[in-house]
Amino acid sequence: MPRSEVGALLPDTNVIIAFQVQGKPMAINARVVSESGVKLFTRDRRVQGVEFPQSVYIVWHEGDDIRKAEAMATGVTILSDGFNIDLEKTVVNEADRRVYPRHAIEVPFNVRSVSDVTVPLVISLSMGITKDISLGGAWVEIQPTVPMGTIVEFAFNLDGEDIKGLALVAHANPSRKGNGLEFLDLYGDSRDRLTGKLRVAA
Repeated sequence: MPRSEVGALLPDTNVIIAFQVQGKPMAINARVVSESGVKLFTRDRRVQGVEFPQSVYIVWHEGDDIRKAEAMATGVTILSDGFNIDLEKTVVNEADRRVYPRHAIEVPFNVRSVSDVTVPLVISLSMGITKDISLGGAWVEIQPTVPMGTIVEFAFNLDGEDIKGLALVAHANPSRKGNGLEFLDLYGDSRDRLTGKLRVAA
């Protein structure tokens, strides 16, 4: 997966940053205010409840493309009009789940929206059916489709194994009635479980 240091995460870029708070994902809207020693500005007071340091995911639009980055959030500074979040070790990745072999597997797939880059978030629960699954993501038939760039929590059961995690909606295709999801984080031992099941399916 192509990687570059910070580069595309430019000042004035609107982003979503996903934290873990008490074992649950929390995503907030922010804006890049500094590229050298990356800082994100937000007015979302929930950031005061975040424990630092922690690894975070950042998602933003670049033209028609979705970009993502991984970083270490090291702290928050309280300002008169909001908060600055300090980041270290920021690495920008291309959103692409196709680096892993896909397996044609159909199972029920539950999705809960954590964020939305296009409209104010309304927490929504959706159920779809996978058409293919890989270690990097899945194609899910789901209606209505989830907007590209949304961060979602997902859960599915594969041959008796519960798989749960956090994903980025990397593709949205209403004509195919589906979404391409890129897995950002698999919870607990979900990655080991999925690896074992896909090895058997190969």
